[in-house]
Amino acid sequence: MVGLTHATKLLPYQLSGGMQQRAAIARTLAADPKLVLMDEPFGALDAMTRESMQTHLKGIWKRTRKTIYFITHDIEEALLLASRILIMHARPGRIVQDIPNPFANRALDEPVANLRSSKEFVEMREQLVASIGDVKSQ
Repeated sequence: MVGLTHATKLLPYQLSGGMQQRAAIARTLAADPKLVLMDEPFGALDAMTRESMQTHLKGIWKRTRKTIYFITHDIEEALLLASRILIMHARPGRIVQDIPNPFANRALDEPVANLRSSKEFVEMREQLVASIGDVKSQ
């Protein structure tokens, strides 16, 4: 499911960062949880590996339909992966906005490059940047 069949003979230290993240996802899914919590799972990956992992995660979600709470500070990542986007205020920690993601269904099937370059995506990204800026200034 995570695309590591070719790496079954490798030792952990021989895995790339992306392969290690996929192994971690596989370990989590092996327990068949109802809920998966992912806190900045792709934060330490390079841009190409991160995009590949986002694609893998979307495929896994399409197959399993698990509830996944995905914490990220990357607005584009949220738009590409989320069905809902929750914006939080830091002090005290609380949800200040709950926004349905208008790209949730499109992001499952449309190529990432097409989606990112669409006028609607750019506008929504800017709207979220402004919302986060408003929250920070409160």
